[in-house]
Amino acid sequence: MSGGSAEVLADACLAGRRCLVTGAGSGIGRAITLRLAALGAHVTGVGRHLETLEETAKQAGERGGCVAAVACDVRNADMAAEMISQVAGDHGIDLLVNNAGGQFYAPATQISRRGWDAVIDLNLSAVFSLILAAHPHLARRRGAVVNMSLTGIDRGIMGAAHGVAARAGVLGLTRTLALEWGSQGIRLNCIGPGIVFTENLDPTARERALERMDAIPLGRGTDTQAIAELVAFLASDAAQLITGQLLQIDGGAHLGAGIHAWAPEKVRA
Repeated sequence: MSGGSAEVLADACLAGRRCLVTGAGSGIGRAITLRLAALGAHVTGVGRHLETLEETAKQAGERGGCVAAVACDVRNADMAAEMISQVAGDHGIDLLVNNAGGQFYAPATQISRRGWDAVIDLNLSAVFSLILAAHPHLARRRGAVVNMSLTGIDRGIMGAAHGVAARAGVLGLTRTLALEWGSQGIRLNCIGPGIVFTENLDPTARERALERMDAIPLGRGTDTQAIAELVAFLASDAAQLITGQLLQIDGGAHLGAGIHAWAPEKVRA
């Protein structure tokens, strides 16, 4: 399924940095939050469920890190803007990680307008709103943004027309703002994870993914720690000349066609 991931960044390399991570209550978001905190950053973990966010904060505290839990539905632009303002305060934001997201699998002909809008709102529109709200605070600190996209968005993924459209939009947004805001010292990049075996992965999708491991050149899925390490790198001074990029962390899955048809068989209808 996956192996261990090396930690390559120096201890305390993010000391004093102020970071905000959405979707921090579980899975990838929790791993990112814990890693940033372990490297000395002051992290605000954002999500809809305070209980899971507080568990993330607890785990960080047990490891000597500092995480504040803030409940917010990032799909609500006004609520998100108010949250950003409160978090930034007098200190600004050094890093915004737009990790919150989600989708369901279905053939395009079976995706309702309501279903389409729900996926676009969470995976694209909310990202746009958060970045705009954070812009003045990022500019003050010459900060960075890391957005979550998908591997394979340039090839298509069966059963994920809405999700691919949203994540492709995020990549376009990332590159456009990297151009517009580069003179302000703001860097924006995308991460394109492959199959990530988190607790939230649909059981059927998990089964199908395991069957297709041979389509991945490195023969393994993506683990949350590897993603967290990449985010931390992009937040660090080592990445100060990297902007407008899509970094695909998928074991090479994007090099072949097989893995992009890994969704449940029902999407072939």
